[in-house]
Amino acid sequence: MAAQTSNEQFLDALIRHQIYLIRVAGSLRNKINGILAATEDDLRDAIERRLQNNKGFDTYSGQRLKVLERLIHNIRQPAWDKVDEAFFAEVDELARYEPEFTSAAVKAVAPVVLDTIMPSVPRLKAIARATPMEGRVLKEWASRQRATDLSRIMSAVQVGMVQGEDSRAIANRVVGTRQMHKIDGVTEITRRDADSLTRTMTNHVSNVSRQEFLRLNDDLFEWEVLHATLDSRTTPQCRALDGKRFRVGKGPMPPLHFRCRDVRVAALDGEVLGDRPMKPVTEQMLVREYARSNGLEGIEWRKDLPRGSMGRFDQYARGRVRELVGRVPASTTYQQFLERASSEFQDDVLGQTRALLFRKGGVTLDRFVDAQGTQINLGNLARIERGAFIKAGLDPGEFQ
Repeated sequence: MAAQTSNEQFLDALIRHQIYLIRVAGSLRNKINGILAATEDDLRDAIERRLQNNKGFDTYSGQRLKVLERLIHNIRQPAWDKVDEAFFAEVDELARYEPEFTSAAVKAVAPVVLDTIMPSVPRLKAIARATPMEGRVLKEWASRQRATDLSRIMSAVQVGMVQGEDSRAIANRVVGTRQMHKIDGVTEITRRDADSLTRTMTNHVSNVSRQEFLRLNDDLFEWEVLHATLDSRTTPQCRALDGKRFRVGKGPMPPLHFRCRDVRVAALDGEVLGDRPMKPVTEQMLVREYARSNGLEGIEWRKDLPRGSMGRFDQYARGRVRELVGRVPASTTYQQFLERASSEFQDDVLGQTRALLFRKGGVTLDRFVDAQGTQINLGNLARIERGAFIKAGLDPGEFQ
């Protein structure tokens, strides 16, 4: 095997670094959820105590609700203060660390000794906090998550009161039941929100702070290539952009949406090569495979599996994914990856009609989305790509 070029080594280092970022996000998510979970016993006690003998929403309920809202606010808000402290401490640390990592990675692989310019830490922190992510700066996202959590809790309480539930049932609506490990309460939605925000934040801060490093060292870097993840969960927007080159600081910047896993990789000489992971299988494909091997008929989705067999399927799927995940040259785009995948995988990822247009109509992935990266519905697509529909054996009129 030929020795890796500097760009290949740099790409491999950044892809490995994405695993580190996933772990950072997971650690922060666990810390946040732990802080909030510590309030749930107090929430339950407050709800059960204040709503004893609830018989529905009556003339006194508004007053009782206001008292309860103040109690819940006093229980939950100090926890959210701790969450904000942990969240922004991680933002600042990640903003400081990313340019240091990028500089060290470049110096380690470059064939000559390089001097790099490092951004100041205060500027990196300011950029991380002030650059919008999905239309809002991080402080706004943190405030929105806090406000939504309290509103969601109070809405659940009101619904339970109106329906005449007892105080224990209303508390269960909020924090969930122990039998279901609390995933059936509305606070579980807050935990899922925390997971999405921390994953997206780490990608956001990593990219904006790395961009500042690249800007200061623009004599070394001219181009970046956007890399999406090669699996079935990649969005239409990211599939369309995968493998495209942009000048440093120009073009779409990950995260392109919540939970986006894209990364932009800079090159020392304008070319980015190497290997990247790919997973040419969807969960639905694994479900079908498992069902066939176990004599189960008509099973398409995990939720359709017989009672008691989901755990066995999950164990089976983990083993099969390890067998099926492979590596392809980093120059492979999502377009090329999907062209080589099975028809079943293409159908699951694109849907049967778009997959047929992709295979037989010659429609490339970037033509399935508009200028804003939003997937075009089949009616408009039939009007825009009429010839491709006919070529694929489809009647455009049936979709309009």
